[in-house]
Amino acid sequence: MISHKHKCIFIHIPKCGGTTIKYLLFPNEDVSWNKVDYNKLYGWCPKRKFFLQHATAKQLLETELISEDVWKTYYKFTFVRNPWDRAVSDYFWLLKDQKIKDSFKNYIFKQGKFKAVLTHENELYYRGDHTKQQTEFFDLESDFKPDYIGKFENYNNNLKHLCEVLKLPVQQNLHINKAKTKKKHYSNYFFDDIKLEFADLYQDDIEQLGYTFNNQQDAFFKLKNYFKKI
Repeated sequence: MISHKHKCIFIHIPKCGGTTIKYLLFPNEDVSWNKVDYNKLYGWCPKRKFFLQHATAKQLLETELISEDVWKTYYKFTFVRNPWDRAVSDYFWLLKDQKIKDSFKNYIFKQGKFKAVLTHENELYYRGDHTKQQTEFFDLESDFKPDYIGKFENYNNNLKHLCEVLKLPVQQNLHINKAKTKKKHYSNYFFDDIKLEFADLYQDDIEQLGYTFNNQQDAFFKLKNYFKKI
């Protein structure tokens, strides 16, 4: 996502508060996922077969969506999120978005009813970009490094900082598209077998972004987890 008005590039990692950024950068404008906009780098690109708003830094440059000069001179930022929390959020979002009824385990392993939507690249219904590691969207050790990495866990404060940097109107508690229903803590969705596999699949995110698994499992989940081992 790019704003030439504010001279900034937003690396939009799915489920990390990107909808709010879109409304901040393009207020009162018609910006939609199913209508490509090359000026804003938003929507499904039929030529490249991916959603421009979720393009990685590498994709932006290697497919010439932006020039090296723009990349070097524009302010680049992104938001990251606890990987376990992000996965649970995306799971519930996909259930609603794709009208799927299936288990969290099948979501993690891209099986069952989740298989097509998470593995069929080049299709408009593909949502596998949501399951990429966040560290695939940028590189901390190369030219693909953003100027600023905000934390979803400190979203409002980080957003205020960005508003000041980009000279945008500072908003109070702007977070749009926030889940309206209160879910259980993310740890209540990770049985031991899923937890071990997930830690391997998202090792780079966990290590490079400095996140840990905060176990707040309730008594009922602990009991279910126990009987799964018997």
